[in-house]
Amino acid sequence: MIETPNAVIAALVLSTCVAAISGYAVVTAAWPHLLRPEAGAELAAVDAPVRPMPRPAAAMRPALPVAPDGATATLGFADPGLARRAPDALAEATVQDPPRLAAPVRVIAGRPAVLPSPRPEAGSGLVTLARSLTPARALGLPGPTARPAGLGAAPAPAPVAVADAAAARPAQRPVTLSTRAPAPEEAGIVLAAASPDAAEPRVSPRLSDPVPPRAGANPCSSRLSREIPRRPGNARGGAAVMAAVGNGSGSGRDDALVAEALRGNIPDFLRDLQPVRFTGLVGGRQTEITLCVTPDYLAIGSDADHVRVPLGLPAALRVADAFDMMLPTTRMVDAIYAQADVRVAPSPMPPTSAMSSTDYFLRHDATVDAQFARAGARPGLLVAGHKKDVVIANRLANAPGRVAIYGWHRTNGSPIQPLSTVHGEYYADYSHGIRLVARTAYVDGRAVDLRGLLTDGQYAGLLNSDGPLNGPTVRLASLR
Repeated sequence: MIETPNAVIAALVLSTCVAAISGYAVVTAAWPHLLRPEAGAELAAVDAPVRPMPRPAAAMRPALPVAPDGATATLGFADPGLARRAPDALAEATVQDPPRLAAPVRVIAGRPAVLPSPRPEAGSGLVTLARSLTPARALGLPGPTARPAGLGAAPAPAPVAVADAAAARPAQRPVTLSTRAPAPEEAGIVLAAASPDAAEPRVSPRLSDPVPPRAGANPCSSRLSREIPRRPGNARGGAAVMAAVGNGSGSGRDDALVAEALRGNIPDFLRDLQPVRFTGLVGGRQTEITLCVTPDYLAIGSDADHVRVPLGLPAALRVADAFDMMLPTTRMVDAIYAQADVRVAPSPMPPTSAMSSTDYFLRHDATVDAQFARAGARPGLLVAGHKKDVVIANRLANAPGRVAIYGWHRTNGSPIQPLSTVHGEYYADYSHGIRLVARTAYVDGRAVDLRGLLTDGQYAGLLNSDGPLNGPTVRLASLR
């Protein structure tokens, strides 16, 4: 054992030298690596946590030096613990090529584009119909007619004033047409107890209708009046019948007059029906409707001896139904007046309790005959202005047991009597007349049932001022 002080000092000096030599050896070995940072980073990366980062492609990594014997060359020194601390080798990373675009891409920031609204359901139906249309069917559809080669351009139509009314109404006849006027010395009316304003002319100029009558084109043949019986050879004249009826009124007198009419005791000229025309748009197409009416009001007797007779509504409907005819509407009454060949001014009589008596309407009938004689009218011409009409109207549905009367137009075309249902259905006075209209009408020259037109939503507006006839009015007028 070293117990002397010198021995102890020598031992300490020896250990210090050994430690210095060992430290020198360590520093000498580590000094080259301290001067190379990548080497230090590689050593630090060994101890740091390894993240799963993509490794560069093999083509981009620098190749390690290879020893002649095939082993990897060292980078100055070998760390025996490096393989033990290194993580598992990662798979080779591959770089995918980005997609190639045919054209530059424009990216527009904003709201999505507005989608078009879907087509209506009817559109798909039209497309389906068009696709199902075969060429043969398409060729069969109507097409435009070729214009004749020799036909020149039509002249421009003259401007036409548009009427305020929604439906077409008869207009006035051209004033250039001839008018039968009384002679100056015959201008007075003797038998009428009351007369219109003296300043008003007795016979007005003709009014124009939308379609002026065409000569020789009367479609109202005698077949339309074939339901009227032939007048018996022993039938009495009008004066004799009125004498037998007496000066009464009401349903009793009506029954006697209806019996005479149903056996054919009416003038022959009433069988020659006259045309009355209406024009207007139906379904967007210009349409002409022609009605056939009796030229005068219902009369009893012969051509030379007859009397115009008033009737209550039930009696008038009995006669109309037996003759396959019907009563007019208010619009028909207006058209008849507008298109009449001869018109006279109304000749009212004093309104007394005797207005419904036989004697009263006999006196008025004589006054009317004198007016037509002065106007030069002959039997068979369409005449108007001398009576009110018993009409059919939808108002009767709300007024059961009543009669509808209308007309008696002044010379300016306005009626004295607006549509009225104030009287009972059996009421009739001297001013009433029964004008009959054939149930066969003509639409653009084609024969149709007038009853169907009056209940049709499109055609009724041309013939009736209050539209299609309703159910109660149809049943009342025995139209079905």
